[in-house]
Amino acid sequence: TITSPQNLAKLMAGKAKLLQDVLEKAIMSNDENNEDDLSLKNQMEIFRVNLIHDISPKEFSDVYAQTIAYGMFVARLHDPTLQTFSREEAVTLIPKTNPFLRGLFNYISGVECDDRLIWIIDSLAEIFLATDVNKLLQGFGEKTGQDDAVIHFYETFLGEYNPKLRKSRGVWYTPQQVVNFIVRACDEVLKDEFDLEDGLLDESKIKIKTKSRTVLYTKDGKKPLRNQNIEKEVHRVQVLDPATGTGTFLAEIIKFIKKEFWGGSWSNYVEEHLIPRLNGFELLMASYAMAHLKLDLLLLETGYKPINQKRFNIFLTNSLEESRVTQNTLFQWFARESLEANRIKKDSPIMVVMGNPPYAVSSSNKGEWIQDLLQDYKKNLNERKINLDDDYIKFIRYGQHYIDKNGEGILAYISNNSFIDGITHRQMRKSLLESFDKIYILDLHGNSKKKETALDGSKDDNVFDIMQGVSINIFIKKKSTNKQLADVYHCDLYGRREHKYNFLNENSLKSIEWAKLECIEPNYFFVYKDFKAMSKY
Repeated sequence: TITSPQNLAKLMAGKAKLLQDVLEKAIMSNDENNEDDLSLKNQMEIFRVNLIHDISPKEFSDVYAQTIAYGMFVARLHDPTLQTFSREEAVTLIPKTNPFLRGLFNYISGVECDDRLIWIIDSLAEIFLATDVNKLLQGFGEKTGQDDAVIHFYETFLGEYNPKLRKSRGVWYTPQQVVNFIVRACDEVLKDEFDLEDGLLDESKIKIKTKSRTVLYTKDGKKPLRNQNIEKEVHRVQVLDPATGTGTFLAEIIKFIKKEFWGGSWSNYVEEHLIPRLNGFELLMASYAMAHLKLDLLLLETGYKPINQKRFNIFLTNSLEESRVTQNTLFQWFARESLEANRIKKDSPIMVVMGNPPYAVSSSNKGEWIQDLLQDYKKNLNERKINLDDDYIKFIRYGQHYIDKNGEGILAYISNNSFIDGITHRQMRKSLLESFDKIYILDLHGNSKKKETALDGSKDDNVFDIMQGVSINIFIKKKSTNKQLADVYHCDLYGRREHKYNFLNENSLKSIEWAKLECIEPNYFFVYKDFKAMSKY
């Protein structure tokens, strides 16, 4: 019997490494007649077309192996019969809230699965047969000083599987104090600026126009599919985390809403008014599986008892790609995921975009759609070098696009803070000023590259383990006719990490002492600047 989380992580990592090695060799194989190799190559090609265009066979094998290992973990966590467990049983245990993972496990548990993978997955099942995962995780988070046992176990697994990967993906774990502050700020803004007295709990609905592909029948028989304009009712307060990772922000919203929920049936509310409003997009399969697992367990902890067991609107998709239809029918579970994600991208009236977008300076996110949107930030700059291709800038433009499309809403991110005073970001700031009505910048500083210190000269820490300074940015857009440039409010927060965490815990958007900035052309700085000597200079 395996009774230690560390031992389970080590054994899981060993099998995942073996799986990754076999998968990579199969994909790299030149044997054109091997149907198993062809099947895996096809899956990687679909992944490339829809998600990460420049993913290598090694990287694809890595995310695939991790997802299978964690899929088994998810299945065993939901297993009421501890005396039995197998590859075939696993597929029946994965919650219906996660159809993509069920689809993947249908493949690996069926006759089509590659024989070279089956024995490794079966030996992984034997490890879980000797493990009571639920018992193993009890108190694991508290013992290690983390609130989230599931995420901390994933971190432990990554440490065994690939320590460098664990370090490079540390940005996934957004500090709880930051997440909580952003969620509370959004609730506050919904109440104060949009007159929604229930804030994030709001159940009100609006009507939207969308297209529906329907089959029309006549006396002569069936006519082909036809696009029809239809009107449907959806919730007004739709939330999107476009870089969901392991679901930290969506989980915090659930906790916040549960705390504020005042009456009625919680299970009914979850299925009718909560799950339909929470949306998340994620690019990596393993963290996608983790997000589903985290929300599934969290809702059960809150006392939710599934009635119709709706799926979570967390989709495996590339946020920065325009919606497209997956034509390949070989793996229907992948196609369905794309179609559902496209429905959110095209039709959902997203009112709140929140999260912690990635910080990569040079990434593979260079699709035509997002590059076209970025042109608004690059207009008339006349600079030799334009530093506007960081992922976080693309995600700000992306969030701005959704709020503009909706006509009102909130964009709330913690991000790299270089855009608030960078010279080449001046057109970006102007575009944001034109889109929104109010902008709040809580500058958390912590830039060790600039050797920043607190005002009294003492050490200034970052809230993450990174060198680049960060800020919490809340952009608010209201439906208005006479549009002027947004009002910008700024606050500096220096000091040790613990001080910053305490400040975020103890304050709200209302209680902070904001300085209103005068944002003037040509730079429109989102920080205080003394322009008294400007005319003389």
